[in-house]
Amino acid sequence: MKIFLSWSGDLSHKIAIEFREWLPFVIQSVEPYVSSEDIDKGSRWSIDIAKELENSSFGILCVTPLNIDAPWLNFEAGALSKAFSTSNVSPFLFGLKPSDLKKSPLLQFQSTLYDKKDLLKLVLSINNVLGKDKLDEAKLKMTFDVWYEQLKSKLDPILKEATTNKANAKTQDKIETKSNEAVEEILELTREQFKILRNPEAILPPQYISYILKEFSPNFKIDTKIARDLDFGFKNLKMAISKLPEEVMTENLDLDRALMRLERAIIYLIENYKRRPTRSLFEE
Repeated sequence: MKIFLSWSGDLSHKIAIEFREWLPFVIQSVEPYVSSEDIDKGSRWSIDIAKELENSSFGILCVTPLNIDAPWLNFEAGALSKAFSTSNVSPFLFGLKPSDLKKSPLLQFQSTLYDKKDLLKLVLSINNVLGKDKLDEAKLKMTFDVWYEQLKSKLDPILKEATTNKANAKTQDKIETKSNEAVEEILELTREQFKILRNPEAILPPQYISYILKEFSPNFKIDTKIARDLDFGFKNLKMAISKLPEEVMTENLDLDRALMRLERAIIYLIENYKRRPTRSLFEE
């Protein structure tokens, strides 16, 4: 009896190869087929696979987290289900749970977990399809117990590698996500800063500064609220500009000089006001 082993991707392919080597030791009358290994050189693979699908009596789909939505795997599953009863098709879930198939067309089939008890059920299902060549169930269970550890010794390292790769992929995704978030934050900050550069009047309106400079004299009493607003606005502007990329500041030396002049003017106002004996500049 022929068993069609369907795979998609490197990880799935490795599992299919191990099943191809292992199954005949447990049930000697079966002939597993893996497309990459059993197609003669020069053969038209599509015709060969179609023929094997038609001649097979049982199908095992090697499903992993990497190929669960693979179109080719789902195509072969559909072809197998049309060729014979869905009870003769079983997705072998490697690193997956049955609930992982809830959105997959493979949900219609009775899946097999990578578990000794579940694998025995799969072997017994294959045995039941053999008809007159069916093996004695008690003897088959004994044979399965002998050969299971060999299969496990092959699949465990593959599972460990797959788990490590999956964890590394998740870590890389998190790093990329954080990196993208940081880039977006920098871009947003840069956009805001350029808005200020294009429209500095939003922080320090010209009329406001003109009023301060025009009205200031040694005898002019500065309103404390105006002084606080002027100082606060200057500090915000200076902080925003300090976060600009270095190349932007290099190309805007006039902006840096303007900041220095404005800072000197504010310091002069503050120091002049401090010399008044009765009040502090920032006193309410």
